[in-house]
Amino acid sequence: MGYSKDFKDKVIEIMARDQLSVRKAAQHFGVCTRTIQLWKKSTEIKPIPGRPAKISKEQILKDVEQYPDDYISERAERFG
Repeated sequence: MGYSKDFKDKVIEIMARDQLSVRKAAQHFGVCTRTIQLWKKSTEIKPIPGRPAKISKEQILKDVEQYPDDYISERAERFG
């Protein structure tokens, strides 16, 4: 059974506001404890994996504005 994002957010918000444990929230909302644990875990901010970009978005946008018809290979040559 799928739950809406609004419902998930509401459960997490009420848990934080009322300082409910996962077990009590699960009983109150009729949801499995593991489900709530997964919801809590999915709301945590995680670092984005991979290496940082070599070129900023602003540089790419500026290049596209200056040379709108260029191929990606031509852009790659300009940026090295």
